[in-house]
Amino acid sequence: MEIDGNDSFEEKYLLVAKADNVKHISSLLKAVNFKDVGVCFATEHGLKIVVEDSKCVQANTFIGSEIFQEYHLNDDTVAFRIDLNTLIECLTVFDGCSTNPSSTTALKLTYKEYGSPVKLLLEEGGIITDCSLRTMEVFDILDFSIPAESTTSKIILRSSDFKDILSDIDGTSDYVEFTFSEEPQYFKILTSGIAGKCSVEIPSKSEIMEQFVCSTTITVKYKYKQIKPFLKCMNISQKTLIRTNEEGLLCCQFMVQVDSHTCYLEYFVSTVHNASFHI
Repeated sequence: MEIDGNDSFEEKYLLVAKADNVKHISSLLKAVNFKDVGVCFATEHGLKIVVEDSKCVQANTFIGSEIFQEYHLNDDTVAFRIDLNTLIECLTVFDGCSTNPSSTTALKLTYKEYGSPVKLLLEEGGIITDCSLRTMEVFDILDFSIPAESTTSKIILRSSDFKDILSDIDGTSDYVEFTFSEEPQYFKILTSGIAGKCSVEIPSKSEIMEQFVCSTTITVKYKYKQIKPFLKCMNISQKTLIRTNEEGLLCCQFMVQVDSHTCYLEYFVSTVHNASFHI
């Protein structure tokens, strides 16, 4: 894509980002697209897109500045809300159109000033499409976090294996229960649906478990519909990190390899009931 790269052009915009291959960006956005609208934060480190639902689920995708061939920001932080469905539709406009399987879609994204639309210029095989997406004012978002000192359990699993386990869960289940056991050490998933109860226990020494840390045995319950979006993340990630705190807040982080760089997806889910401790 032929892009004007002079300094005077960049200084006219709050944000300018250019990528030679938009596929990785659209895949990361699809993984958190469980609601229509997301909040985009741009900092010197890259883009962070935040999606929330009912103040009990928050998903974040981190797209580092190194993923872009050019990345220019003319403020400390730039933030706006945007329709994710429309954004993804624009980024994938060339999907399935090319007869060359090795062809890629290049992107130039610009955001001129607060309240202005986000402009996308996409090019593949000499064909250019431009899109203009309305932005909205940013509202307060929830401050979900689990500091290291309040973490009660932490495990790392291979994403492909964890996906297979979650895929086998009874889809009629309303809830899914996670147990992190200190002694003996294991991670257990329990569901109850039309087909009856189903549980899977993964010992800490299992080949799919890369790390297991648990300071106290804890059982927490979540709505299955809030856990199901994890499957999209595991489709494109290599590792899954799961952490909990004493309140039963669940944090799942997914490591996604993009060429020689690493991007992260993150989900926070509040427990349905207070966490149950076993002494």
